[in-house]
Amino acid sequence: MNTPEERIIYFIDYLKESGEIKFREDLFQKVGIRRQYYNSVRNGKNRFTTTQILALCKHYPLNANWVFAIEKNMLRQNKKGHTP
Repeated sequence: MNTPEERIIYFIDYLKESGEIKFREDLFQKVGIRRQYYNSVRNGKNRFTTTQILALCKHYPLNANWVFAIEKNMLRQNKKGHTP
């Protein structure tokens, strides 16, 4: 996972596989990503926008610093030091 897009796709897959979301479409609707746009990102034809990344970080425990390879933890830490 070298690019922010690869990391975000990995995070979305993680949410689905862990049962945090039932359908990817639920996430897409919540953060304003169209299915077709997601597929074009997955195929390397598009990139996630800063607005989409911000929405993902607001609605889910995604660590924006991990998206940009600044930190190693994919999930944000809460105030007590535990993952949400």
